Amino acid sequence: MANLTFDYAFQPSDIFTNSVVDLHLYVTNNTADTIQYEGGPDSDEIHINFPAGSGPTDLVVDTSFTSKSETQYFSCGKSGSNNDFVITATMTVPIPKGGQIHIVFQQVPINAAGGTASIGITEYLGSADPASGSKEIIKTVPASLSIMAYLQQQVVGLNQTTTLTWYSTGATRVVVTGFATGSRQRAFPVKGDKPPYKGDCIVDIAADKDSTPYTLIAYNGNGNTDPSAQIQVTLYHGYAIINSFEAYKSDKLNQDNRIGTDPLSVDQSVTLYWYLTYASGSQLKPPGRPLNNPITPRQVTPGMDLVKAFQGNYGNMDSSAKYQLTAFGFEDQNPTQTLTFNLKPVGIAYFKFKDPGLTQVIWDTDPTGWPAMEVNMSNQPYTFTIYQPGGTQSVYYLGGNDTTHPQIKYFDYTKATGDQYKLTWITANLTSLTLNPGNITITGDQITNGSQTLKLEAAQYRLTGKAADGSTIDSILNVPYTVVNTEIVDPSLLGVNE
Repeated sequence: MANLTFDYAFQPSDIFTNSVVDLHLYVTNNTADTIQYEGGPDSDEIHINFPAGSGPTDLVVDTSFTSKSETQYFSCGKSGSNNDFVITATMTVPIPKGGQIHIVFQQVPINAAGGTASIGITEYLGSADPASGSKEIIKTVPASLSIMAYLQQQVVGLNQTTTLTWYSTGATRVVVTGFATGSRQRAFPVKGDKPPYKGDCIVDIAADKDSTPYTLIAYNGNGNTDPSAQIQVTLYHGYAIINSFEAYKSDKLNQDNRIGTDPLSVDQSVTLYWYLTYASGSQLKPPGRPLNNPITPRQVTPGMDLVKAFQGNYGNMDSSAKYQLTAFGFEDQNPTQTLTFNLKPVGIAYFKFKDPGLTQVIWDTDPTGWPAMEVNMSNQPYTFTIYQPGGTQSVYYLGGNDTTHPQIKYFDYTKATGDQYKLTWITANLTSLTLNPGNITITGDQITNGSQTLKLEAAQYRLTGKAADGSTIDSILNVPYTVVNTEIVDPSLLGVNE
């Protein structure tokens, strides 16, 4: 089999025999690239096999213990066919360099034989061949007075805490020294039904320290201490890291669903996904107001966020929408990454009269509802101004006293005979006119005042007119087109005899 893709680490990796422990498994991407963990019904899988039995190379008494995932979108459960524990994902998750899957195996019964046990690991990732490997855990037979300790996480970010866990034998109390806040030394009475006895507490690290050592001493009933019944662990500060900050076309975080460099329609939504390590907080700054500690993934609409940020000041609108992510952490080393989305120009849907008598005016943008626009109807010709990303203006004209600008004054439909519809239009100042779909060229007098009777082929028709100076105008018309299902169905499935 191939070599394992992920790195694997168990906490603790050194355990007293005959103890019951929570084993923390950290599955880390230490490659240079993002790993796509395929999720869903056919999820990628990582199998963890604990050797069960009473021998020195066995780890657990049995595999009746449970497991849980501490990482969003992942789960871990017992295989239905063997004693493996299987890690799966509910959806495809990109795991960037430094990213982790955290699994907890709860109340694991360690056997009574000292020795070294190898936990089997098998990866089934995508179309790659299965890969296998193992991680060793050392089982130590405790002395009459002894203590063993570990940190759930050896590195934390600013203002973050972790759990310090210990196991002791022959002691009545355990004294822990090194706390960054409150009393630096605290005593914990030994409790439990049988040795080794478990104890734990929450530990932290001073905001201005790179590391903090914690010393644990096991005291016997006489208050004396044996030098061998002492252990020290060290908690380290980690600098905040932005492991990844990506944009996707939807909430499917597949590699092939990532947003490229092509401009977006102003109404197109995207999903932002980021992965942070050792960050005490974060801020996402869209074109508008900053968001503190936002939840990932987050759906945004760059074009609409941009136009809202420049409400009342559309003429100075930026040409692109920027999203800046900042991770806050130790020593104010706060990394920042920015995603920039270029935007397509906003088109005109129509600027026309609602009726053939040319009385009531209606207008809209393409995409519909773009708020950065202005209609002036003080005198004819009326004007319809669309403010574009970048602050430029597109101006369209409607009505009399204008012999220059292209106008589509009226465009509507009526039901004709059978399945036919009649499209009718009135225009001004055009030298050419095209109807789509169909790329139908309108000629002669039909350009100024014309119609076309046809069977509908789409839910939307578009007239495009061009003036003598080359300027153009569009007018979009929604029509009652219904898609016909042409799928051939076996009559027997419908209970109909041929």
